[in-house]
Amino acid sequence: MTEDQAFAEIKELRTSGRFNEAVERGYQHLKTFPNSYKVKGGLSWAIYSAKVKDFKAAGGQSAVLAAAVREIRKLNEPNPYGNISAYVTAIHEAVSLLSEAGRHNTAIELLREVDSTQLMRDESTFNGKRVPSQLERWFNDYSKELSAVQNWSWLKTVCEEALKSGLYKSDEDKLWLRYRLALATVDTDPAGALELIDMVKKIKNEPWLIRHRAKCLYNLGQHDQAEQECRVALGGINIRKPEFAIRILEDMFNYTEDEESAIAMLQALRAIRIKNGWPVKAEYEASARELGCGPADDFKVEETIKKFADGEAFKSQKRDSTGAIPRPAGQRKAPEKVLGESVDGVIVRLLPSQPNVAFAKVENRGDVLIAGNSNPKVPWPPAIGTRIQGKLVETMDRKKNKMGAKFIDAEVK
Repeated sequence: MTEDQAFAEIKELRTSGRFNEAVERGYQHLKTFPNSYKVKGGLSWAIYSAKVKDFKAAGGQSAVLAAAVREIRKLNEPNPYGNISAYVTAIHEAVSLLSEAGRHNTAIELLREVDSTQLMRDESTFNGKRVPSQLERWFNDYSKELSAVQNWSWLKTVCEEALKSGLYKSDEDKLWLRYRLALATVDTDPAGALELIDMVKKIKNEPWLIRHRAKCLYNLGQHDQAEQECRVALGGINIRKPEFAIRILEDMFNYTEDEESAIAMLQALRAIRIKNGWPVKAEYEASARELGCGPADDFKVEETIKKFADGEAFKSQKRDSTGAIPRPAGQRKAPEKVLGESVDGVIVRLLPSQPNVAFAKVENRGDVLIAGNSNPKVPWPPAIGTRIQGKLVETMDRKKNKMGAKFIDAEVK
């Protein structure tokens, strides 16, 4: 058998879905052709398909997933990089899976092993949509994971390097880096963080962003303005999903000097945990004893949120931010492409790192994204096994650099 024939056999096994067999034959061929880049390349992609892509146990077996990525790297040393690199593809896939599973430290370890100077800087397009370069994706992934573990000093360094790299051309491209840089500096440079947040706010004016704007104002000594910003942020929360108000209510509890308001917010926080069946939070209970609070089982959370929320100010700010970034005349957001009406799905997993996101299994399509804010009729968070029905629309799967699908306007069956 020639080198080309060996490579062709590995590729054929992989493309036919026989991934483990492709890996086994690949290692057998590697003994015959130990220096063959073709065999190593074919084997690398087989390992990616067998051990990395769509790995289902990233939460419990993060070390196994990381070992598979390093296995691919070792096969391709001394230069595992390139325009079409199994190692780089494996890094991004593994990091995405680890992030979804809440294994941020393992993801960071893998990202730190990458020589970012060897990553491609050229962007591409897929189905008419821009796909970030390898280096952009590395910056994006790295900053996201550092933010998740609150490593503020290193996050600041990574975001600043990314923004100076020249890779990010538009304000839209810079949005998440500016936001994460603001998170990294809100305590050390609140004025600078506020400036960054106001840049982001022109494009994405959401409750979570306004909450951090309030923190900047509070750190600058503008306490009344900070409380008002929290009210605005609270005004953007779906009243039927009060769990998304937790962080805002916590901040308001810490900012207010009014005891009656503090008690109301604390009772709301305790009640949300009770209604969701979550364990008590020691910090809440200690404050409740200090303030002399009674039981929170029947506390009216929704009424409290309505009382403190400034919904009109939130809507006004949303209107003011719409269209703040100039677009060419006549350019409008393309309508979403509908892939199916009344599509059935079953909730199979939630994302620990993103409480507003879950995935539903759909026949002949696999796992499909479902977000709480696009499906207000689905109680959130949905229980595993919940059957839903809704519309499927096309969306860009940035993890896999291809078009995917998501549910909108779904209901529980």
